[in-house]
Amino acid sequence: MSELITILTAVFVASSIMIFLLEKLSHPRIPAYILAGIFVGTFINQSEILGLSQLGIAFLVFVFGIKSDLGRIRAVGEESVSTALIQIFVVGTMLFLVAKGIGFSLSDSLYFSLAGALSSSLVGLELVKSEVRVDILHGRLAEAIQLFQDLVAVIAITIILSGFTVESIGLNLSYLCVTILGALIIRQILMDKVARLAEGSRELITLFSLSVLILFISTSQYINSSLVVGSFAAGLAVSKFPHNMEILDTMGSMKDFFSSIFFVTLGALIAVPTFETLILTAVLTSTTLLLKPVMTGVALLINGYDRRTAYLTGLSLDQTSEFALIIAIQAHIAGTIDPAIFQSIILSATLTMIVSSYTSRYEEELYNYVSNLQLVEVNSRKINEKTSLPEKLEDHVILLGFDTQGREIAEALRQEDQSFVLIENDPEKIEEFSKKHDNYIFGDVMDEETWKKASSRSAKMVISTIPFRRISKKILDLETDADKILRAQSTLEARELLEDGALYVNVPDILSSEELVEHVNGVIEDRHYREELRRRNLLEIRRYLQEHE
Repeated sequence: MSELITILTAVFVASSIMIFLLEKLSHPRIPAYILAGIFVGTFINQSEILGLSQLGIAFLVFVFGIKSDLGRIRAVGEESVSTALIQIFVVGTMLFLVAKGIGFSLSDSLYFSLAGALSSSLVGLELVKSEVRVDILHGRLAEAIQLFQDLVAVIAITIILSGFTVESIGLNLSYLCVTILGALIIRQILMDKVARLAEGSRELITLFSLSVLILFISTSQYINSSLVVGSFAAGLAVSKFPHNMEILDTMGSMKDFFSSIFFVTLGALIAVPTFETLILTAVLTSTTLLLKPVMTGVALLINGYDRRTAYLTGLSLDQTSEFALIIAIQAHIAGTIDPAIFQSIILSATLTMIVSSYTSRYEEELYNYVSNLQLVEVNSRKINEKTSLPEKLEDHVILLGFDTQGREIAEALRQEDQSFVLIENDPEKIEEFSKKHDNYIFGDVMDEETWKKASSRSAKMVISTIPFRRISKKILDLETDADKILRAQSTLEARELLEDGALYVNVPDILSSEELVEHVNGVIEDRHYREELRRRNLLEIRRYLQEHE
């Protein structure tokens, strides 16, 4: 027990210092954790680190499972599955042949292949925790692809732990099917009942979810499977919306705790590499960072998605999977993996996760550079199928987002007989909107092509119900004389947007949906209303800031 406390103390002290130093230099947290791990690994026994790493991975796999909204993913399920299969087959086959050609065994080649073919849902979870990426089309595609890859990884783990005998594989796959089926039954039947019995208590729902986690981990251990298999199933079991959001809200500090353990222990597992390890690492890392995103992007282009969605989805998958790490760690403990293969997987995972944290931060700049090269021509069939526009749009309103506010504004515009077009990236919301309204664009608001389709230059007004600064800045940078009504998460942000040229900024703490609709109608009906609206908005925000200083 004292040894565990010593390890955890070292992990958190080292990671706190590194986070403090790197955040001062505007670096992401993942490199800080890994650098802390490299330091900690110099004086802590590796066998103790291996057990701690598996524990961290198991809990984070559980959290990712909770995040997986199967209903939302279903809308992009077909393309995600086909894309994942193409990428896994091409990348996995190539790496398998490379390892086999060098002279490694069948099992070692398989470990090497899986490490490059699968992507990390844990890194995706860490990177999007304060972003809107999962609500944007490429975020949803990446989440669906990662979920399918995790399922493939769970099957692979089950087969590997069976010892590659036909009888054991059949028996363990049967156990796995029963486990997943049990998880889905809990999700569909028990979650709603538990939520009703809990009477809105988040603590009780969270305790239930942790009990489910313990149950599934115990079951997986009983059937001689990996604990991450049980964690994955448990996450799916309690992932039903909206209960999963309540669970995630109460588990925020626990997730941060296990995130730090995972990334720090990953760094601690790094050893001084041999020349053979460096060669293998170079092959695995370059394949993961370059070939895998390219294959994902090409597959999505073939499926009819636009260039930006395809590129950004591929870019979000440029890291080694935590499931590959679990397989490698367990094989290393059992002594069934070549040390060079094991270290190349650890080193490649470390490098790709660090690089991924930076490519995620600068994805827009990277995309703009690549798009200027015009390497691929696309037809965006999947995007166009869900878009409906007249031949000409002029003197119209562009509405972004079809949430609660968006619905009320759309209805108000329809009643005023005002021509307008919706931009939305949620397939279900587009389908809902199309039942009552005519003009809509299924696309990414950060893509220039989307604004060309919306005829932004000839619009009279742009209304955004999306409270994210990056999107608001994009709207303000549009080359159009249209009035811009935006939404902000804080009054400070609202003041900045007003100073940058917004006509009006909606802050949820100040304004209700009904008042926003009244302001929209006022601007449409009376051009003199706009100056008074802007003046009142500035006064409201200044007064609010003064009152809350």
